[in-house]
Formats: sequence, structure tokens, C-alpha cells
Amino acid sequence: MNLKEQFKVDIERYKGLKTRGEKAAFVWDYYKYPIIAIGTALVILILVLLNNIGRVKTSMYMVMVNSDAAYVECDDSGIQDILKRSDFETGGKKIEINASYTIGSPGSTTSDLETIQVLNALFTISDMDIYIADRTYFDYFAGQDAYADLSLLIDKELLEKWENNLYYVDNSSGQRILAGIIIPEDSVFHKAGYYHDEAILGVVGRADNLEAAVQFVTTFLKD
Repeated sequence: MNLKEQFKVDIERYKGLKTRGEKAAFVWDYYKYPIIAIGTALVILILVLLNNIGRVKTSMYMVMVNSDAAYVECDDSGIQDILKRSDFETGGKKIEINASYTIGSPGSTTSDLETIQVLNALFTISDMDIYIADRTYFDYFAGQDAYADLSLLIDKELLEKWENNLYYVDNSSGQRILAGIIIPEDSVFHKAGYYHDEAILGVVGRADNLEAAVQFVTTFLKD
């Protein structure tokens, strides 16, 4: 039975049901996966639209998870300066930094799930360019091919100078890739107030602003 024939059979069965409850249960039992898929697609579409409001003057989008931004006033001028000093032509555009996401706080199970869903969506639609998090929540997305292989994008000699800070993960194919840089505790991110201990920086695999992100990381490593 092809899809068209199956649909006709379902329509006849639906017509034979008497109550609204029976009809609702029938639709959910037989079509819940398409309904969920459509709902998820709509959520992602809304996220894209909301996320891109006001981004006209943005050169790239950076997301920080579990930063200290909720507790201290952070100064991002040093971070902005890195891209200005890079080989990337910013055209006067700035880095948009979202440091509002937190995961793993006591009693935050529901909000954690919501945050992870949002981050999953951002990775899926490639709507962020640089992702920074503690080791736990950097690793969380590693198996989803979330990160670009920096060994293919950044000069080998420059990376060798950072050999003790290179962070490797296995992607979905089991291939070992250079996914991130372990940020030292005297970094511009720490001086800006965003972090006080270890964090890992990665470039999103299908980043919309990949060139800007790579130039940012390259200049950061040269400093």
C-alpha cells in the first residue's frame, strides 16, 4: 500500500470514529512523529528569526555557556579588539556575544533541558560561529559534528605553539579532530570577567561567518 492509499484508509477510519477524544487519539497515534517534526521545524524557524533580529551590524555570533556574566560586569572590548586586529575586514561590525546560557546549576533541570534544546537548534542551523563552554558542556555536543576541525583551518606552526592547549574529540564517524582550544586563565576572556577557570573555545562546524571565526581564533592564538 502506497502513501496515498494509506491516507485514504486513514480518512475512512477517522470518519468512523464517534467522539472528539477518539479522533484526537487516532491522529496522535498515527501522526505524532510528523507532528513533532513539524513542531520542531517551526521552533527552529522561530529561533532563527529571533536570533537574527538586530544582527545587521554583527560580524559574528559568539555563545558562552556557564560564564560569570550573571555575577560580574564584563568588559568585552578586548575580545572585540581581537577581530579588529585580524586579517578579517569587519566593515565596522562587532562580535555579538551571548553569555546568558547556564547549565547544571542546582535545581535547574527544566531550564537545563530548554537551554540544551536551544543550543542544539543553534548548532543544527549553524546560527552561531564560536562556542565557549566548560569541558562538560563542550563535550556534550562533540558527537554531533558540532565543531570544525581547527587543524584544517589554522596554521600548523601556530597550533604547535599551543600544543598543551589543543583539545581533541571524536566526531560522529569516530574520527579524531581538533575541536577546541583550552583557554588559559590569563586569557582575554578571563580578564574580561567572563570566566575564572577552565573553558574551551571551538568554531562551529558549519558557521555562517566561518572566515571571521577562523581569523578571530588565529589572532587570539598569536597574541
